[in-house]
Amino acid sequence: MNFAIASTPDERRRTFHALDAARGVAALLVVLHHLPADFRGTFVGSGSLAVDFFFGLSGFVLAHAYLSRLADGRLGVRDFMVARLVRLYPLYLISLLSILVLCAALYVAGIPPPWSAFAMAGKLPFAFLMLPSPTLDWQAYLYPFNIAAWSIFMELLVNLVFALVCRPVSRPGFRWMLIGVSGLLLFVQLMVQDVLGGASWNLLAAGLPRVCFSFFLGIQIHEWLRHRRTAAPIHSGWGLAALGVLVAILGAPDELWLKLVAIFAVFPVLMLVLGASDVPRGLAGAALRKLGVLSYAIYMMHGPVLFAWLMLYLTPEARATISGLVALPFLASVLLASWATDRWLDVPVRARITQYLRDRKTRLLYA
Repeated sequence: MNFAIASTPDERRRTFHALDAARGVAALLVVLHHLPADFRGTFVGSGSLAVDFFFGLSGFVLAHAYLSRLADGRLGVRDFMVARLVRLYPLYLISLLSILVLCAALYVAGIPPPWSAFAMAGKLPFAFLMLPSPTLDWQAYLYPFNIAAWSIFMELLVNLVFALVCRPVSRPGFRWMLIGVSGLLLFVQLMVQDVLGGASWNLLAAGLPRVCFSFFLGIQIHEWLRHRRTAAPIHSGWGLAALGVLVAILGAPDELWLKLVAIFAVFPVLMLVLGASDVPRGLAGAALRKLGVLSYAIYMMHGPVLFAWLMLYLTPEARATISGLVALPFLASVLLASWATDRWLDVPVRARITQYLRDRKTRLLYA
């Protein structure tokens, strides 16, 4: 195998379909992981590891799209962070509004929502600003309305660090220092507590080395591939094999040894293979590409969809009918909601925001 990616202007616009497909597959497994055990059984016991994989993919893709432009000053920190917010905030807001609509439906039906009016009044201003909700409960989630949003907050934090230190990050020695320090802290955290942190206030600090290690390792893998001799993508069969390994790891029971092996050994190899591979042609390849396109929508919208499904099982009689088969229509509803949200809300909204920002920048230049 000849692992390589090019660095020409055309190549910088390349879409890594195999990486995107892996992101979509991992997002679906996160959806199953967040289902109550009554719905899914013991499958996807290690689904939380998908977040570490996401952070690595993010580092890889952002290095490909932005590292050289940030390092040489063609792109400023402010413009980079605005671009990241335009990409991430609309779907976050859509998911938040969806949860609020469902809470209103519960209220109209005479069923108390999970949060009191007083609690919601205190948390919503922070939620709309995409900030963690303040609380006196040290074990509370950072984002109670959509728990998965904690990783988006961490993503933005590490994106800011990436933009601020992009020049030294473009040098291998500095990258390996960041990877080594964050990896050591993550290893100690796992050995002491066997917990992958980040979602709650008491584990917020533990989430920082988690995101930094995977993100900067993703950058390193991209740069390693970029400096190899240019070659065509390796056979798509290698990419499919990598996807199979990813499913096997995320579907396995939650074990400390698996966390260590996956984060520090297997995921880097998978990113290396997927970064140099492509998806197969035909219907399977088209489905994987579409899954990759919808991956962020799947990740953000599965919370509201799960909330809606749980509303159907509030009574003891309804809960008695729960079986593992519920996971299939649930997944179908998540995919449908994600597709509709992506097509009719997220993509048009981001296009309008982007056009507005371009027009505004043009007006300022010629004012």
